[in-house]
Amino acid sequence: MSALVDLQIHNDKVVCGQHKNEICSECHQSFVDINDLTRHLKATNGQVPPPGAVLPLRSQQIAKMREDGNVHFRAQRHQEAITAYTNAINIAFDRPLWEPTGVAREELAVLLCNRSAAYIARKEWVNAYVDAEGVIELKRPWSKGHFRLGKALLGMGRIEEAIEALKLGLEFDSDSAEIQKALNEALAALAEEDQ
Repeated sequence: MSALVDLQIHNDKVVCGQHKNEICSECHQSFVDINDLTRHLKATNGQVPPPGAVLPLRSQQIAKMREDGNVHFRAQRHQEAITAYTNAINIAFDRPLWEPTGVAREELAVLLCNRSAAYIARKEWVNAYVDAEGVIELKRPWSKGHFRLGKALLGMGRIEEAIEALKLGLEFDSDSAEIQKALNEALAALAEEDQ
């Protein structure tokens, strides 16, 4: 039998009644999910869309920010690109809970991949690596994620791991010239290291 939990509303959030925490380690309770749902429902002003509905305005905002990031990236304004992609990522992460998760997964995979490329251009290898890992988690068979991971690992000096990541990318897209080129660079770096 589960124990009763003392709840209260504090600063417009559900919290542990005894300790006033949204996440209470003493009571072993978390009210984050219910507070997120409440926040999303309040934003609809009582007009909750049917299950599976996607709010077009949010999708348009994300697409606009992604395109802004792409424009900055092509102009080699990499920090501005990172900012635009990050803003789009934050909006995608904040999709209402009733929307299909596949929409956010697809958006996030592309945005993280693009931001990883911008981090690579700035030689911010760890950030590029983290984003590439996120891409692979969201969309494993997409070769771009493995390419970004390989480039980040190569930049970090983890050559053997870079080779493995790039080889896996080629398994998903054997015709990719950019992955093959990066693999050749990594193999050359490994050969040079062994001398």
